[in-house]
Amino acid sequence: KDNHTGLIWEVKTDTAQGANLHSKNDKFNWYNTDTTTNGGATGFADDDGNICTGYIAGNSSTFCNTEAFVARVNVGAGLCGATDWRMPDFNELKSIAHLGLFDPAIDVGFFPNTVSFSYWSSSPNAYNSGKAWSIAFYGGGGNIRPRDRDYYVRLVRSGP
Repeated sequence: KDNHTGLIWEVKTDTAQGANLHSKNDKFNWYNTDTTTNGGATGFADDDGNICTGYIAGNSSTFCNTEAFVARVNVGAGLCGATDWRMPDFNELKSIAHLGLFDPAIDVGFFPNTVSFSYWSSSPNAYNSGKAWSIAFYGGGGNIRPRDRDYYVRLVRSGP
């Protein structure tokens, strides 16, 4: 739990892709079917295939996209007993970047197993519906990326 923001963050595990739903090695395409939050485009349901744990071709609930991943985490008892995990918006994700650190630009004491690469936010780009915002935890900066790219995800939920 981040005591400054009250947000509770997913901690990634140091397991091989396919071994754990929260593996630091899993990647996802940006996908959101909610027309009130997707910026005018859904993104990509199954662009890159088997890039995350549990992928089964033809089974949309196992696809390696951000929406399917959130749904899998929130099934049953959820992660840590919670079923309200979600993608962080750009400002929430930016709040955990540590600009005084590099490769990764995050406090690994609180966020172990962070890959020094881009992580998706839920924030679509206002000027280009084919792109969304991400944070690159190599240096901590924000980027606008095409939604068909495969990047990492760290989920969040509001505190109790």
